[in-house]
Amino acid sequence: MQPTLTELKEQRLQKLFNDCQQQVIAQIIGPFGLSTAMFEDRNGGNVTTVHNFENAGADYVAEKDQKTYAASREAYDRSKLKDIKQSVKDNLKAPGVDGYTGKQVDPAHLEADHVTALKKIHGTRKNHLAYNTGENLDRLSEVANNTENLVATHREVNNPKRAKDILEFADEVVDGQTQAERLDLDRERMSAAKARSEQYLERTANRAILVKQTGEVLKTGFQQAAQMGLRQALGVLLNELVNGLFNEIKTLIKHGVEQGKTLFDEIRQRLAGVMARVLKKIPDAISQLFQGGLSGFMSNLLTFVLNGFVSTAKRFVTVIREGLIGLFKAFKIILFPPAHLTAEQALQEGLKLLSAVVMSSVGLLLQETVKTFIASVPFLLPVAEILSSALIGTLSGLLSAFIAYQIDCLFDRHGYDERFMDELISGARSGEVFAHGLLELSDSSLRNVGAYNQSIVLYQGIGQAYGSAGRMADATLASLERTVTQTHEQVAKSVATIEYIASSQRDIEDFLGTL
Repeated sequence: MQPTLTELKEQRLQKLFNDCQQQVIAQIIGPFGLSTAMFEDRNGGNVTTVHNFENAGADYVAEKDQKTYAASREAYDRSKLKDIKQSVKDNLKAPGVDGYTGKQVDPAHLEADHVTALKKIHGTRKNHLAYNTGENLDRLSEVANNTENLVATHREVNNPKRAKDILEFADEVVDGQTQAERLDLDRERMSAAKARSEQYLERTANRAILVKQTGEVLKTGFQQAAQMGLRQALGVLLNELVNGLFNEIKTLIKHGVEQGKTLFDEIRQRLAGVMARVLKKIPDAISQLFQGGLSGFMSNLLTFVLNGFVSTAKRFVTVIREGLIGLFKAFKIILFPPAHLTAEQALQEGLKLLSAVVMSSVGLLLQETVKTFIASVPFLLPVAEILSSALIGTLSGLLSAFIAYQIDCLFDRHGYDERFMDELISGARSGEVFAHGLLELSDSSLRNVGAYNQSIVLYQGIGQAYGSAGRMADATLASLERTVTQTHEQVAKSVATIEYIASSQRDIEDFLGTL
């Protein structure tokens, strides 16, 4: 028998009280408990991105890149970069051709010019991240002094060019003439040299950053996967333990110590029962270990990708990590419902998980504000972190349970409406069957009326036939009466004739007798 709407409301209210306990404990143990103890989230995530390195402050740069970050902001000092090796100079001078003019030049007058100046290479912060200049500048020097960035040119070109862009230098006007005109520079050669240099520097830096960040993403991803998996597994076991202790204490207070047992024996027995239930949760904990590990790795990767475009504060990093595990569970249950749930029930449970994710995320974002407010009270400063976590965790759990209750009510009303509609449809179908029966009865009645009409017409025909037969019988009767009358008359005449004959016979016999 389907429960009534009132009964469903009572069931949901009781479930709301139970969910409040479950959600509050889960929030305090999970995002606002174990996570706080196990994770040290930082602005920008675990891996320094080029975006954060170039645009954000030191707080958004990973600790291992702090020296590099500081080096990238130091004033350019050429003396700190390695000089060009003599072998490189010799290789460039050997042909005796000026790379910017194309003319033959005495090799003794040729010098190695950095197409992209050392100052510009040093001033590009991306290069410092790529080549880890916090340890040393050797790698940056090696790249800058590569032959792809060097051109052999006459010292009359190299000396005035200094750290300028080669094309800008060519357009510089001196005594009414451009440097290109004055020094007979070949624009095509200069453009080719600049393009080759820029492509080489960009390609080399990108390759170095790719190798660096790939290794760091994998390393930090596996570390966070292990931490998140462990947190999820511990969360399952601790949640069962705390809930079990809570329920056993409540039962003990309500029913007291069983007769014949001491309080110590009762407590020991109940603790044993709680531990047995905790041990039964180990398979679930192992499942959560793998799910948490996958979520931890993906959240680290997602944080890295987002920081490639925007700089995320540490609270957002926490939200990404905590929210991703909830999203993973929600979409898993919606897209791949367990065998014991219908598609609608899976959607209901998925929406409840999503609401919990939203509430937890809002709570995590507000925690810093609450912590700051609590810390403003001097004697609460030492416990501000603990109090803010407990307070926000409790509120998040209560709000999550309330929203879950509203979702259940919404689906209950939907289910009640569906049952009501089913009843209406069933009644409509019964009415349809009844109407169909009436229609068939009406059709049968109409057919009977038609048959009656045909019978009446037939009866009328028979009556007319009977009338005609009656008239014919009357005529026949009249004819018979006339015939009978005539016959009587004929018989009378015959009798008279016979009597006359008989009389005549007697007369003859008498006559003969006389003779």
